[in-house]
Amino acid sequence: MKGRKTLAILLTAAVIVVSTATVAVAHSRSNRTVIGAPNGVHMVARKGGEVRWILPGVRKLDPEIFGTPGNPLRTDLIPEDMRVTDGNLYTTPGPTPFSDKSAPIEGHARVWVKDVTSVAGSTTQDRINAKFEFTSPDGETRYKVVVRDALPEIPDHENFGGVGINALQHGGTGIGTPLMPQLMAYIAFWGKADLYVNGVIQNGGENQMRFVHFMLSERVRSSVDDGYILAFNADVDPEAPRQAHLILPPVALTATGPTGNPVPTGFTLPNGAEQPFLHIMYDTVSVDR
Repeated sequence: MKGRKTLAILLTAAVIVVSTATVAVAHSRSNRTVIGAPNGVHMVARKGGEVRWILPGVRKLDPEIFGTPGNPLRTDLIPEDMRVTDGNLYTTPGPTPFSDKSAPIEGHARVWVKDVTSVAGSTTQDRINAKFEFTSPDGETRYKVVVRDALPEIPDHENFGGVGINALQHGGTGIGTPLMPQLMAYIAFWGKADLYVNGVIQNGGENQMRFVHFMLSERVRSSVDDGYILAFNADVDPEAPRQAHLILPPVALTATGPTGNPVPTGFTLPNGAEQPFLHIMYDTVSVDR
């Protein structure tokens, strides 16, 4: 992997920032718990289901949230100088992990979470036990992501103590990137992950792990036959089968704090650059409470 170029991915403060994985200072909210806790949920994506690898690309900005070039809105979320005019819409000025480009891969996953702590704080009783396995689009590389620890809080938005169940996120909610449409996340977590590539761990254990975010949500992408397009708010389909999202941004968690660090995907894009993030979609899932 050495010597390969790293693709420049748009990582604005409104999308993904290094501080996303920072544990902030303590505050008094940390001992609040969810009514009826513990609330446990188990999700499985079995082998043979539809799994997609999201490729880098620009993201069209939802006019419901961001307005149009003649009438810009929510410049607090994404400033005008970080938008590009494309006809009657805005787009991001560069590639993001939230494009309409994807490729089929093989994979499966299991996720178990326990939601006890209701809001972010210095400590959490939330728990995660999750494992994701998948291949690269060319089938030459196998990945395993193992998540054991919830991040009790992150500085840029509420994270429910590391695990949240049945919470609105993204869009204009202020929770998560506004490049995703507003959605109901039946499961969401923010945690520390070990990444294995072809069976070899890619970090230094507790002293260097990957930041990971996961959601099981309403359907936010069209069918594969229709291009697997990422929806605007109005097109999110709460009646369709749920989708699971796994994303590892180019952020490593080290003993001295988070640092910008491309994910060692080993997957070379057509321009010769190595894709520096992982965004995996599981479309065939089942859930037990």
